[in-house]
Amino acid sequence: WARFGRLYLEGGAREGRQIVPAGWVAASVNPSAPHLQPGENPASSWTFGYGYKWWIPEDPQGDFLAIGVWGQYVYIDPVREVVIVKTSADPDFDDSDHETVAALRAIARAAADD
Repeated sequence: WARFGRLYLEGGAREGRQIVPAGWVAASVNPSAPHLQPGENPASSWTFGYGYKWWIPEDPQGDFLAIGVWGQYVYIDPVREVVIVKTSADPDFDDSDHETVAALRAIARAAADD
């Protein structure tokens, strides 16, 4: 999953070879309709934005993530050039995505400050 995240971090390229078209990668992490934008939304209680299977956190900072059914994450912060993968599964997973994003952002900031 980290390699997949790195592929997205690099705009769909790996070792100088374009694997996924860069335009498609960019479009996939940018919500294309007003109701898919991050933030308050009268059509949903969910405040994350949505691309092509990618979630964009509220208060966008250029980061985006894939979220698994029981709390797995592939978090990508292109600004800080950080990819974080969380593969643990919790069948009792509760709606803690906002707290998890806050933690992932803090880790990305700390990693980038090295």
